[in-house]
Amino acid sequence: MKTWKHRIVWMFWMSLSVLTVVSSDVVSSGQVRADDWPQWRGVNRDGVWRETGIIESIPDAGVTIRWRARVGNGYSGPAVAAGRVFVSDHQFNPEVERVLCFDEATGRRIWEHSYATDYANMEYGNGPRATPTVQDGKVYTLGTQGHLTCLDAITGELVWKKELVKDFNAKRLTYGFSAAPLVVGDLLIVMAGGRPDACVVALDRLTGEERWRSLADRGSYSAPLLINAGGREQLIAWTGDTISSLEPATGKLNWQEPRKASFDEAEIVASPVRHKDRLLCLSAWNRSSMMLQLDWDKPAASLLWKTRTKPTTFIATPLFQDDGHFYASMGDGHLACLDATSGDEVWSTQEPTGKRLGTVHITPQGDRVFLFNQVGNLILAKLTPAGYQELGRCLLIEPTAGYRAQGVVTWAHPAYANKHVFARSDRELICASLAAADQPIEVTTAKKAIKSRLLTEATAWEVSSVVAFAPLSVCLATGSSHGAVKLRDPAEGKELASLGKHNDGVCSVVFSSDGKLMVSAGGSEFTPARNGGKPSGQIKLWDVTARKELGEFAGHTSKVFSAAFSPDGKTLATGAADQTVRIWDTATLKEQRILKGHTDAALSVAFSPDGKSVASAGTDHIVIVWDVATGEQLATLKGHEEEVRAVAYSPDGNTLATGSADWTVRLWDAKSHQPRALLNAHHGGINCLAFTPDGKLLASGSGDQTIKLWNIASQTESVSLRSHRSGVTTVAFSPNGKSLASAGVDDAIRIWDLAEIE
Repeated sequence: MKTWKHRIVWMFWMSLSVLTVVSSDVVSSGQVRADDWPQWRGVNRDGVWRETGIIESIPDAGVTIRWRARVGNGYSGPAVAAGRVFVSDHQFNPEVERVLCFDEATGRRIWEHSYATDYANMEYGNGPRATPTVQDGKVYTLGTQGHLTCLDAITGELVWKKELVKDFNAKRLTYGFSAAPLVVGDLLIVMAGGRPDACVVALDRLTGEERWRSLADRGSYSAPLLINAGGREQLIAWTGDTISSLEPATGKLNWQEPRKASFDEAEIVASPVRHKDRLLCLSAWNRSSMMLQLDWDKPAASLLWKTRTKPTTFIATPLFQDDGHFYASMGDGHLACLDATSGDEVWSTQEPTGKRLGTVHITPQGDRVFLFNQVGNLILAKLTPAGYQELGRCLLIEPTAGYRAQGVVTWAHPAYANKHVFARSDRELICASLAAADQPIEVTTAKKAIKSRLLTEATAWEVSSVVAFAPLSVCLATGSSHGAVKLRDPAEGKELASLGKHNDGVCSVVFSSDGKLMVSAGGSEFTPARNGGKPSGQIKLWDVTARKELGEFAGHTSKVFSAAFSPDGKTLATGAADQTVRIWDTATLKEQRILKGHTDAALSVAFSPDGKSVASAGTDHIVIVWDVATGEQLATLKGHEEEVRAVAYSPDGNTLATGSADWTVRLWDAKSHQPRALLNAHHGGINCLAFTPDGKLLASGSGDQTIKLWNIASQTESVSLRSHRSGVTTVAFSPNGKSLASAGVDDAIRIWDLAEIE
């Protein structure tokens, strides 16, 4: 101890520490702070929230946000213990993984510990993934590359460390090390995937010294579990080859059920779920799942049922209930109720899950469950064999993209502690009250609510992420995250034509000013086999009247995020992940000029109304204005704190609007390039911008699931449009400005009637 103050704090920690759970059903008697959430899936590692005095429904106004704190990339969930919140993240320049400690009451950062790492060739390029484990004033973390650390929870100082790859000859799996370490008495149990016979290892949790190693199996992503069954404590490890029961003190094998991962170890993500005398092991990717019967008299198990494919999950651990059923976020994007005796599906719904490989973390609380889905919504519901009953929802945290092939998601499991929920994204850690006494007071507003109508029904494979109105005809173009390009009737939603399909998702659709030509653009930043193991950028030119493809613009080497026609339709500008803006001749489909100046992806491009300039917005936090004729940089606009995702010129050419992940819209004088106004009312990143044809209003679509219409003359918010259940990805005004089309990350296209807006 360095000071008496440190000693006193340490003693306080010891008095409040959470003891190791000795069964999956009962918390040991002793010095337990039962309302904390000190590890993966809570005190008992069973995912149950046992506090009382919690809200009975989620109000329309949402829940009370206590604080927000900045964090970096990561899937690891937060852990809450003794007045502190712990989470790990990943940073670039220099590339490090960090363990962060925050004050539970205020969100003030207390300390951070970092170490160098290298995510080269890391699938999905994101992490860390394992939730910290907190015990007796120590924090145990596992990084994506196998960095295992024990830190002093008070100071953040390193107590000991291991590198699983080096120290145990471990194989780093495709998605990195992910299984949260487990404390059992004086041991720290780790899914190491080492060799020889070191798939599971036990270390002295105070010194890091190896105590035992066990199993020659491949590793997995599933966190180990401690249960009390057959009269003994059993350590359950679901590896890449077996479901095994080990003696916690020695690593000696009690029993084993073969279950080899045939596709990838990523089949095994969810933790095993123990319920009375049953043990449920639900796999991913439509691989086999099973239910085991635990012996009451001795450490043994028998197979109750096993499937070849379904039921299956994605990444979320299922919920086993006393009603003879279990509830799971299925791999096909549904929440399902399943018969525990057979695994047969009773019902399923997509209401809480979203649409694209939708997943939802399920946390029971009393006779209800809290659901946290991949688009950041917190939902309160009742799950029974009779069906799904929703008791309200709100956006808890904006989903972020990080480096994921399928775009924005929230995959980290939240923590529920001391009447609050703690959730993280790649941008922030958030604390919100769920205490019944803290429900926000509903405030009525005199503003007229603008309603929307669904243009399409969103399905898992037909979510339209971008839309555009044709200038001179009643026609709407849509592009989906799975590559489909279609024309629709905006009045009825009827499909007029299916133009074709991209190899990867479509990020932009845009019409020429006369409506005769249309461009769709997209691609992949990643290296799928369908693209020969390389990133791809794909831009297609369409004849709208003939409804046929005229050809492709070839040149970008990675995903094309945005396209824009010049006012005369003779030129096309595109921005891509290859850090370039390119100018094309639409008659010949030839590249005229490559504009280099961004140091990261160019996310949005827009022509000035006179066609002489192009503005491009980038992940590098800047906007560059280019001279189209010469390719010279006319101006570099700085001011946004994070990536700039959207850029748009007003029809009169006097105003340039930019929207950023920093939640702000900025207005600039398009001639002098000087800042004019800061529009700050969103609670999420700005994904898209559009001016009305008369230039009086600006629409901004955000990750906070709202669209705001701004009065340009007064530079104030005119109205906020709310109906989307996921972040808004695109907004487009009809030629007369009386309608607005919008699309979300995971829900259907909506049409808003703006005729009554002044």
